[in-house]
Amino acid sequence: MKLFHVAIASTMSKPADVSGNLSQIAEFAKRAGKDGADVLVTPEMSASGYGPYPDVIETAELAGKGPIYLGLAAMAKESGVVVTAGFVEKADAKRHLSHYIVYPDGNFVVQRKHRVTLAERPLDPGVELIPPDYVNAPPADPADPGQPKTLNFKTFEVKGVRCAMVICMDGGIPSLFDRLRELGVECILLAAGAGGRREDRVTSEELRTEAGRDKYAKWLEMTFFPGKSTVADCIRTGMALAAVNMCGYDGRKQYHMGHGTITTPMGEVPALIHGLPNLDRQRAMYAHAEIDLSEKVGDGQS
Repeated sequence: MKLFHVAIASTMSKPADVSGNLSQIAEFAKRAGKDGADVLVTPEMSASGYGPYPDVIETAELAGKGPIYLGLAAMAKESGVVVTAGFVEKADAKRHLSHYIVYPDGNFVVQRKHRVTLAERPLDPGVELIPPDYVNAPPADPADPGQPKTLNFKTFEVKGVRCAMVICMDGGIPSLFDRLRELGVECILLAAGAGGRREDRVTSEELRTEAGRDKYAKWLEMTFFPGKSTVADCIRTGMALAAVNMCGYDGRKQYHMGHGTITTPMGEVPALIHGLPNLDRQRAMYAHAEIDLSEKVGDGQS
């Protein structure tokens, strides 16, 4: 057996509210520590708040040298859990959409997002991108920035398990599972922050109507993590996946739904955060599961 204990937390992070956002993450880190988790995965930009708002960009810090890192390092040390959280990384004149992986001893890894969307600019992508062919093959998403010329995933180990952090839109890189499998990855950690529109959400009062119930069910189905094709990829490649998205209205534009899953190499989902399309019921949520990475049928060769 090769057991790996993963926790996921869907935070209700607010733009530029670093202290409030870190407080949420700290509470989940304590909980993950009590549950015996090895790693806690929180959403894209969970520490800074999601979005390219000017005050969010102003929270940017040099990797390992700012209040976000110091807060994460303290909670990792206290809980004994590797804590991950999204932030804006300062690198000379650039501001990257990045994610911390912070260990209890203070060591850390930073993963930059490759495919920073057009809606997330002026945040900078971590690599050079090839824009979509808008004439011959226009992308389904108008904010699609294209595909990376090269990949720059930093693999890292947690309790002897080789992991990689994938940030939201990077999940759409072609043959991603196969390429990560070639790097020896055993568990993908996926941090998402995509929001939504008010018209795509409901209230408790709207659930009294058939139309409201239909909308509620539609969005639960559409946003279920990880999706049928991703489950199939976990089975085929023999990798696990822990994915989580942000929850709640950010007070400005985004209506995050807060869903997440932990999927095993056998395609089982032992932990699920189902998402909350009901605006009256939204709240930060948490789940965890211990998975056996030695139980698999796939080897990534088919």
